[in-house]
Amino acid sequence: MIENLRKNKVRKFRESIPLSISELARKAELTPQTIAKMEKGLPTRKNSELKVAKALQKSYEEVFPQQG
Repeated sequence: MIENLRKNKVRKFRESIPLSISELARKAELTPQTIAKMEKGLPTRKNSELKVAKALQKSYEEVFPQQG
């Protein structure tokens, strides 16, 4: 089984604002598909993750905590 899933808080912060996936994608200048991949924990580019954190007005570390 694939264990490359990355835990993050994109969905939690997005829903607390609240924003739809499309709205967050627009704010972050990304596609809704990229946001959906992030929320599922699938690998995405760090640059995309930084854009999402900025759009959510959170630090990168808050949204994408380091796994240990």
